[in-house]
Amino acid sequence: MSVKSHSPDNIYTQHVKQLINMVYPYESGFGSVFEDARHYFSVTPTLESHIEKIKAQLEVVKGKKSNAARVDELNGKLKRNIQKLEDERLARIERLRTVCEKIIELSEGDSWDETQHLSSKFLGTLMLLTPGSSSRGFTRIHQRYKPLYKAVLVLRLVDKLLHHDTISHKFLSKYRRATSRFDGDTKWRDKWKSELAIPIITAAMLQDVGLHCPHAITILKGESGDLDEFRLLPEDHRKELLKLNYHYTMKYLSDGLGMPKYVGNDRSERDEFDKIQYETHNFLLQLVKDAFISKTGLGEVIKIPQIYTSFVLSTKHDYSRLSLPKSYILIEQLAKKGALNKQLAQDFLDIVGYFPQGFGITFIPTNEHNQEKDQFECAIVIGLNPGNPAEPH
Repeated sequence: MSVKSHSPDNIYTQHVKQLINMVYPYESGFGSVFEDARHYFSVTPTLESHIEKIKAQLEVVKGKKSNAARVDELNGKLKRNIQKLEDERLARIERLRTVCEKIIELSEGDSWDETQHLSSKFLGTLMLLTPGSSSRGFTRIHQRYKPLYKAVLVLRLVDKLLHHDTISHKFLSKYRRATSRFDGDTKWRDKWKSELAIPIITAAMLQDVGLHCPHAITILKGESGDLDEFRLLPEDHRKELLKLNYHYTMKYLSDGLGMPKYVGNDRSERDEFDKIQYETHNFLLQLVKDAFISKTGLGEVIKIPQIYTSFVLSTKHDYSRLSLPKSYILIEQLAKKGALNKQLAQDFLDIVGYFPQGFGITFIPTNEHNQEKDQFECAIVIGLNPGNPAEPH
């Protein structure tokens, strides 16, 4: 009997690894979502400054007939540099969209059941790819996996939210019928993907992108770049990082990305495209902003999965896989104290249960008469939405 060299699971794992590198590669220089952000924060200001200098030069030479050739030259330079700025922005949006579509492809199925299965498989694969707390460098790996892990959890939480009779948020309530995509409604599948899923994934992945600005990196790694960025920081540094993260995250979403550009010649189609993109982008900004300042409760859609992910894929040096079931308790306690919306927290806990996907457990099996056997067996958690949080699939 011949055995194929690549089983479907191996191929799936390769797809997940490829996606990790598209988002947050171990080494820079290959092009990725977070490299785009670092480039925007460190290199783009130089280009923007250059554009302002050209504009200032134009103001000086304008109106003088003898400088007509110089004006044309500067106008040409200005146009080329502005176009370069715009091309880079659109390239960032395109790369991000490709990543979002890949996440959807790996975690979304044709039915609700298939979607839960694929999402569980995605989360479990990420967990099984981690080396464990005893491995040197696990913190860096966890940091790279977090954006993807959180993105899939946010997608599933929003699906749960759409099932509720009352959705107070104006934008979200428009997509109540998005769950009909599981019934073969292709129109709603496309609408859900482009207008809801992609902005939600973007918000989840780039919630802390401001930490990649030069000032924040200096605080984390030191002037010489030789400090451990995962060390416990003094309180004043933590406060400064919070401010920097908020400011530069919002700046990146607003200016570094912004809205995609319509391609085509139909004016009414363009107007409709621009209207939808404006509403979608505004929702994205509201979602991330509220996750920082907690005014409307909308931000908890990404904040709850963020808290959970920060526990499951912790970058703290005292991280231990044995404590992972406590992530459930943490969310539960925060909800009881009123720090999180109780209904939304419960929705999330119903999805994840006590044990994260890919978590290894030991159990005592039973025989055909439901009597416990005199042995232990090992298993891996592979299913979301357990009927009882303490009894995983």
